[in-house]
Amino acid sequence: MKREVLTIENQKKFLAAVVGYSYENQYRFILQMGLRTGELIGLRWSDIDFENKTMKIERTMEYRYKVGEWRIGPPKSKSGYRTIPLTDEAIRILKNQRAKNSELKVIPIEWSDTVFLCRNGTPVKNSTYDTGLMKYCDRANIPRFSMHILRHTFATRCIEAGMKPKTLQHILGHSNIGITMNLYVHITEDEKLREINLVADALKVV
Repeated sequence: MKREVLTIENQKKFLAAVVGYSYENQYRFILQMGLRTGELIGLRWSDIDFENKTMKIERTMEYRYKVGEWRIGPPKSKSGYRTIPLTDEAIRILKNQRAKNSELKVIPIEWSDTVFLCRNGTPVKNSTYDTGLMKYCDRANIPRFSMHILRHTFATRCIEAGMKPKTLQHILGHSNIGITMNLYVHITEDEKLREINLVADALKVV
């Protein structure tokens, strides 16, 4: 799969397709906060500060199929440890998830502080998210994409809205600004047009 981002139109179609389905909150949350999949899976309620509207990223978690167990580790790099301000939409998603978790019949003690759980009260495996994405893309009639594209899309929407690259670097947890600029920010055709229109008058030298 090519590393592209969702257009605004396809993002709307995708979000409409996931309404009411299993991983709606998770997909929406990455589009709001730009987390890596492992950071999303490892997120705990103790990382969330509703009062100050912030979230700490302190770990990453993934299911290792070869050994059949969950592995919890540090973020990808030192700069992966970060505190991110939560948007109002992110807070709404978290509250929805908390209500969803409260309806689960059983949550094993080891996962009681984990934010995003499946119907069995356990975390959702990395590959399950990607499999779900394919299904929802087909339902929305848009090209298939992987979980990482949600993070790319978040980054691009931030730049389109005028966020400074340095700020975005800290939110994404990148170790250097080059990664932010080179890997994640895909300037769309609309963005190029908008920017050239901004300078069009200045370019008219008579």
